[in-house]
Amino acid sequence: MRKLLAVQRINLLNFLYIGRITHINLLYELPKMKNVLSLLVIILFCQNLHAQTAQELNALGIKYAKKEKFDDAFSAFDKAINLYPNSPGSYANRGNIYRFRGNFDLAIADYSKFLELSPNNIDVLYARAGVYKQVAEFDKAIADYSKVIEIDPSYRDIYFDRAYSYIRLKDYENAKSDLISQLKISPKDFKSLANLINVKKELKLFDEALVDYDKLLDEFPNQPDLHILYNNRASLYRETNRPKEALVEIEKALKSNKKYAIGYFNRAGIYLDLGDESNACKDFKKALSLNLQEDPHFEVDEDFEKLKSLCK
Repeated sequence: MRKLLAVQRINLLNFLYIGRITHINLLYELPKMKNVLSLLVIILFCQNLHAQTAQELNALGIKYAKKEKFDDAFSAFDKAINLYPNSPGSYANRGNIYRFRGNFDLAIADYSKFLELSPNNIDVLYARAGVYKQVAEFDKAIADYSKVIEIDPSYRDIYFDRAYSYIRLKDYENAKSDLISQLKISPKDFKSLANLINVKKELKLFDEALVDYDKLLDEFPNQPDLHILYNNRASLYRETNRPKEALVEIEKALKSNKKYAIGYFNRAGIYLDLGDESNACKDFKKALSLNLQEDPHFEVDEDFEKLKSLCK
């Protein structure tokens, strides 16, 4: 059965990653842009620079950014850096422009230069960790998150963010520890609760995971991603050789989201377990019609190859 992640990031399971807004000097929420999955916040640093000219250029860049004139903003930050290379603020601002353009290596370089000039700034450490995560350098992301924790262990969502990186490295014991730490800070955090269940599943703590699913569904009955939770619980039942119970859960997932391609694909796999090849092929073809293979969370697996051969 195909197991996918829940909200947006890449993973083998339904691991949820929900980005957070970092509160710094000025906040600027970017509009929806091509290849950007959700509204993001550009971290704008208004720092005391060495000269009025640098201050003016930094302020001008922020002004342009607020008006969505990102090329002009970039030019202002770039000029400030060229004139005053030892002033950290514009490096962070230019780094954010690079990040949202998808120039991740350049964003990391600018964040790193900022940190060279202004060490232990947790907001920039957090931002750089986020870029490391985007380029799948999870060990480096963990190092930055760990430094943030050393400086401020109450920093919002920090244990969840580090846990997510551990999950991507399949270090489930450390992920579990961090998710538990996050839940001590924010006991009602849905994403941490949901991911802790998946971590327990990976650690073969199946009974605990099933109990936690019941609690989570009772506590959050109106979550927009309930279909993913039902899908995950179906996966858990299937993994423990309980296909009839898995079918009940995947039916709930598809009732919640009738265009859930991976849900149809997963139900096809459950029908295979139950020996119902006719319904398995119907669901497989439905999943394909919903562009299953274009889903960024889908990977070809044994079920897919079997269904592809069976359902010609």
